[in-house]
Amino acid sequence: MILPTVDVTSTPLTPSARLKTALRLTRWMAAHGSEAAHVVVSFRTAQPMEYFAGGMPLTTFEDDTGQNRHARWASVVCHIHPDRDHAYRAELAEEVRQALGLGTDTAHLTVRFQPTQPDRVFYLESGSMTSAEPQPAGR
Repeated sequence: MILPTVDVTSTPLTPSARLKTALRLTRWMAAHGSEAAHVVVSFRTAQPMEYFAGGMPLTTFEDDTGQNRHARWASVVCHIHPDRDHAYRAELAEEVRQALGLGTDTAHLTVRFQPTQPDRVFYLESGSMTSAEPQPAGR
């Protein structure tokens, strides 16, 4: 078993938007072979002047007039099984875009995939940390 994980860093999202996004991505991954209970989606709101694209800040900042300005954007990292092919990754990237509601010309989105070997993921099961792959005898 591998725990597919989606880490979203973005401009602020309401709790209901985070829940809606997490449910949509979990359902999509479950429909594509992952166990729904093992899909992990996390959210992080970027701090002011923390994320830049083309040298321009995409996070909220205060300019000389005291007005807050921000762009709608997200940077997403998906940790998935290394056997997932390009078509799967392309479809998941599009699902992430739709789930986050990023579709305007002014939106900024990057989705990066990190293949993760199942034996490099440990999880708590029945009070013990375990891995998806059996470990060789000895060290």
